[in-house]
Amino acid sequence: MMKTNYRYDIHRNGMSLVELMVALAIGSFLMLGLVSTFRNSSEAQRELEKSNQLIENGRYALDLIFQDLRLAGYYGFYYSASTAPSALPDPCATSAASLEAALNVPVQGYAAANISTIADISHTNTCETALLTNANLKPGSDILVIRRLDTAVLQGAAPVANEVYLQANVNTFAIQVGNSSAGTIDANVVSSKTADNQNQSLYKYPPAPTPASQGDVPEDVGYDDWADIRKFHVHVYFVAPCRYGSGTNGVCQNGDDDVPTLKRLELGPGPAMSIMPIVDGIEFLKFRYGIDDTPSAVNLATGAPGDGITDGYVTAPTLAQTPNITTVSATLLARTLDESRGYEDAKVYDIAGMAYDPDPTDSVADDAYKRHVYTTVIHLMNVAGRREIP
Repeated sequence: MMKTNYRYDIHRNGMSLVELMVALAIGSFLMLGLVSTFRNSSEAQRELEKSNQLIENGRYALDLIFQDLRLAGYYGFYYSASTAPSALPDPCATSAASLEAALNVPVQGYAAANISTIADISHTNTCETALLTNANLKPGSDILVIRRLDTAVLQGAAPVANEVYLQANVNTFAIQVGNSSAGTIDANVVSSKTADNQNQSLYKYPPAPTPASQGDVPEDVGYDDWADIRKFHVHVYFVAPCRYGSGTNGVCQNGDDDVPTLKRLELGPGPAMSIMPIVDGIEFLKFRYGIDDTPSAVNLATGAPGDGITDGYVTAPTLAQTPNITTVSATLLARTLDESRGYEDAKVYDIAGMAYDPDPTDSVADDAYKRHVYTTVIHLMNVAGRREIP
């Protein structure tokens, strides 16, 4: 009689149902662990990217304003006396007369009184009606105006048509409008030469010497060596309630996105002011202005009051204080562009003395945006440096 190989038969029968179910359960647990690990890793990576973007946007916005303010009041060789104008200049005015009158105000600001108030620019018709309308300004944020020249001299090429330039030496200046057909850097470089330029007072070393005193002239300066010409910049920083405005001139309208964005008006061809988006996710922009008004008497050596040292800070400088701004304290609040799942921002932020609570009424859950406050103090080199008593 043949014997049966039970071991062989059992092997051929395979896994039992219980063994299969145990294997499936273990595999499912392993798969769930892998999926959970992958999900958590992806979520952490997204949160890291949001945080990196928050840091990058805040630092870039603050550095941009920092560098611009450092050059405020830079007019090449020309020195502008620190005298108060009869009225604050219109930041959006582009005529030569308006730009000339504004040279004594390299920095001016408009402050929002509280977190729900829009900065008041009611005296500036062009800005208020066309560019910085109520719909285009985020309540609680300030407006900053900076005037300066480009550090690069226009040399060897034609100016851009209808761009604004300033030609100046120590004592004389002239606002010029680019004429691209000229193609040379001489008396025909611009389309609006002034009388000062025509009588040849705009030399690098005024006044032009007579032939009898040619020995007093540096060798690299000739009689036809006109004063340097530089691009004229007017920058108006503000926070808009949207990233892309669908209205005329890019003004925010109802129905646009709700991403608060740092923008600025720029003096460009026309001459005209245009809106340029700068940094997304900037919710608030606040400034405090350092005033140098002591001693109050004009110093004979500098031609200005003060001594280049800030004596105190104000949030809304008066007309008389505006030419005496020597430092600016800038504070901004940046937020992530997307909300973070499972996060609630229950903080209250101090923005230059102004408290901001994302949900002040606590009627609904706090939003899930992450935020950070950035601040710095900028010394206005071209304003304060000229006031330093030798």
